[in-house]
Amino acid sequence: MNAVRFRKIMRHTILYSMVVIAVWLLLAQCFIMRNRWSDGKAYSVFKAKDIPLTIYDTIINERHLHYAVCGPDSLPTLVFIHGSPGSWMNYMKYMWDTAMRKKFRIVAIDRPGFGYSNFGKAMHLQEQCKIILPVLEKLKTTKPMFLAGHSMGGPVAVKLAADHPSLFTTIVIIAGAIDVKMEAKETWRKIMNVRPMYWALPGAFGPSNTELLYLKKDLVPLQDDFKKITCNILFVHGDADTWVPIKNIAYGKKMLVNAASITADTLHGADHQIPWKKMDELKQILLQLY
Repeated sequence: MNAVRFRKIMRHTILYSMVVIAVWLLLAQCFIMRNRWSDGKAYSVFKAKDIPLTIYDTIINERHLHYAVCGPDSLPTLVFIHGSPGSWMNYMKYMWDTAMRKKFRIVAIDRPGFGYSNFGKAMHLQEQCKIILPVLEKLKTTKPMFLAGHSMGGPVAVKLAADHPSLFTTIVIIAGAIDVKMEAKETWRKIMNVRPMYWALPGAFGPSNTELLYLKKDLVPLQDDFKKITCNILFVHGDADTWVPIKNIAYGKKMLVNAASITADTLHGADHQIPWKKMDELKQILLQLY
């Protein structure tokens, strides 16, 4: 290969590489990969559907907590805690559902590090709950409050219920990752959490990778919190879940020694993405909470 041809190939290679990097960085910043809409767009979509919506942003311990509320406070409250990654938008369809809105005031939050709750700044499980709990306490009325946490939202729900046992009537743990022994080692996460590798993770996958690394340690002290929970517990899990094994339910039953009641619903053939792929089934379960 002569020098002229070699230089030409190198120029093309560098150009293509720059294009790929530019597209990847653009993707990392886009709203889709960050899994969030602007508040203005959310209000516009809900208005077009003639569904009331109020979005709040509060500051606790110098951190933002961004959350959405749909429905009057005269109804019992159902709070959704998303997994990793995610945002309050994951539960918009539940807010749009007529049967759900007739029965619940629905609250969905951006967990710390996601959506508009200081996006990108992941926090440990225990620190997240210190920010979320004051908001839920403020939202509490004389009506029952129910808490539904999916995946990473499962251990968050456990910690919230342990920190304020009388706040919730029932917590629903949907495909919840609560057993530290069931967590895969995933050594690649440590590699991807180091700069500049971290910057290669698009959008919400960066803080997600970090908090899932934290989770492997955070689940250890959480073991002491299960016995503090005194409300009703409902597990919902798919028997085809390869991300978070259904054996997490058995662990939960063993640890929740003071729960008022423990019920488990197995969705046959369901994988980890129950809130979206099995929305009808999950909706029917939630409608039976009271």
